[in-house]
Amino acid sequence: MIRNIAIAAVLGASVACFIHACFTDAPGFAATRPAYPANNAAPQQPAATSLTGQSLVADNGTEVVLGLRVRRDRRCRVELKDYVTTDGEMFSAYSCTPNHPSPAHIYADYDNETLASMAYSDADAAALLGKRLIDKDTPTSYQLLIRASALDGGKIEHIAWLSDQAFGAVAVNGEPQIANLQRQYELAALATRLGDSPGKSKYLKQELFQAGIDEDRMAELDLRVDALLHSMRNIQQTVLGKVTITTREQDDA
Repeated sequence: MIRNIAIAAVLGASVACFIHACFTDAPGFAATRPAYPANNAAPQQPAATSLTGQSLVADNGTEVVLGLRVRRDRRCRVELKDYVTTDGEMFSAYSCTPNHPSPAHIYADYDNETLASMAYSDADAAALLGKRLIDKDTPTSYQLLIRASALDGGKIEHIAWLSDQAFGAVAVNGEPQIANLQRQYELAALATRLGDSPGKSKYLKQELFQAGIDEDRMAELDLRVDALLHSMRNIQQTVLGKVTITTREQDDA
């Protein structure tokens, strides 16, 4: 089994925070990190890094830990953890483990029935319930997370979480899972229309073409994206009394 070093994003949302949120957004991390090569391999561990695992301190308030430059005043512990994909391939990804537990969700103690009664107009309740139901009732989870995004002004994070958690298995034993690829494309295209980078939706479109999907079917998928946007705007208009979602034109996405 080939052991590759790759960024956590290839493993889905469940570990995507290790690189995105925990390194770029979390307090204590430098705004810049060593750029990853085109093959997604992690940067080579610098020769100057101590073999005992101790960090190398720089003069600019940063230090190198396990080959990654981070701020010295961070409030988390840098680790390199191993993960195994559904195909049996091992990957390693940097993580930033907080020194203190993350605060519980504001609705963590609410039961599902209470969250359901709140989800009509509360983005946090809709998102939490959607995540709880992801394995038990995927269609309802889908609706709730789209609703949460609408109530949150088109927040992309809800859509990205749904895409990765509900439809992340795009191949099984090397065979493409067309239904999941289509759902992932729709959600990636929706995120692009809401302002996200078009890279993922373009990549998934090519994957679908290679899997045998024709232009007519792709046009149908794009119409579903239009319908999702229309639904999100209707949610905003009905609940908030105004529409704040702005989108890119499809040709620009």
